[in-house]
Amino acid sequence: MAWDALHAYFIRAAKAHPERTAVEEIDGLCLTYKQLDGLSDRVRDRLRLWGVGPGDRVGLYMRKSIDAVASMYGALKCGAAYVPVDPGAPAARDAFVLSDCAVRAVVVEDGFAEGLRAALATLGKPVPRLLPIGEPGGGSAIAAALDREDREDPAPA
Repeated sequence: MAWDALHAYFIRAAKAHPERTAVEEIDGLCLTYKQLDGLSDRVRDRLRLWGVGPGDRVGLYMRKSIDAVASMYGALKCGAAYVPVDPGAPAARDAFVLSDCAVRAVVVEDGFAEGLRAALATLGKPVPRLLPIGEPGGGSAIAAALDREDREDPAPA
């Protein structure tokens, strides 16, 4: 029996049940499969613009949220692996993990971005691209960050 990648199962579920709830946060915010699929496609597209592709790694430096799920699927959809790190741990440790994994990009909550950037800089290696997002919740933070990136660094026509 052949196995598919995790995101292939998700894409099939999104096509079969687009209006069903795909993910829900503890406060009741939720996204349908269609919404989550679209949001993760936007993450994938931004990562590809940054040169992330098959075999690369993308760091996720955020708390558990819909935004984290969208980022995870976005990384997988461009062929990359995702490296989740605990923002509750010391920034120096998380920076070491991300550097050791040679991540090409990191999706990071705004509140952790500067500390992570500083910790990564002390390691003497190139600092990966950071996609800072606001306070996670319902997918709105990653959507707003992608909107900002689209304005500041649009895709070539």
